[in-house]
Parts: sequence; C-alpha cells; structure tokens
Amino acid sequence: IRMTGCPNGCGRPTLAEIGFIGKAPGQYNMYLGAGFAGNRISKMYKEGVDEEEILAILGPMLQAYATTRQDGEHFGDFCVRTGIIEPTLQGRCFWSTGKENLLETPSGTTQIYW
Repeated sequence: IRMTGCPNGCGRPTLAEIGFIGKAPGQYNMYLGAGFAGNRISKMYKEGVDEEEILAILGPMLQAYATTRQDGEHFGDFCVRTGIIEPTLQGRCFWSTGKENLLETPSGTTQIYW
C-alpha cells in the first residue's frame, strides 16, 4: 500500500497493488491492480474516497482475496483476475478503462498498437 498527498504521485502510489493519491483534505483517489514485481501499474478504481469508504471498499475485497486467491497470487493480480479492475497493458493507457490496444487515429480509423 502506498499513499501520498502529492498529485504528481511522488510516493509512486501507482506502483502499489493498493495506492492512494490525495485529492483534497481527507479525500483520496484509490488505485488498484499494479503488479507486485513492477510489471504493471495500477488504474484508478474510485475517485474521491474518504477513510470510511476506503475501509468499506477494501474490507470485502481483502476478505475475498484471503479466501479465494490462488497459490502465490498477489493482491494486484487477484484484482485483475477477478475483474475488479482491468490491467494497464500500456503506460500511455493509464486512464483507459478498456480496449487498451486500440488507438483511434486523427482520421477516425482504429489501429491496434503494441
């Protein structure tokens, strides 16, 4: 878990399986799904959550993780496998919520990039 009040992500919360970036006093953007080994950055799961919401959101997730994870599975991988969050497959698709390998060109065509 990484938490920072810096909107620039100075504490590198997007590299954590659970990360928080301060949005306002007592309000955080919650990020989930980073790879434990640093092979995948997280995605924003919920915007503007407070402490009570964080506990309400993470409690059931951590309970499910504790009871249904696969051998050796880290929490970020669990979040991706169970569909809690989509993986970030390309760094430039950090904000994307799907179809990450599709790129719409200025002419309106769609191309696949790798």
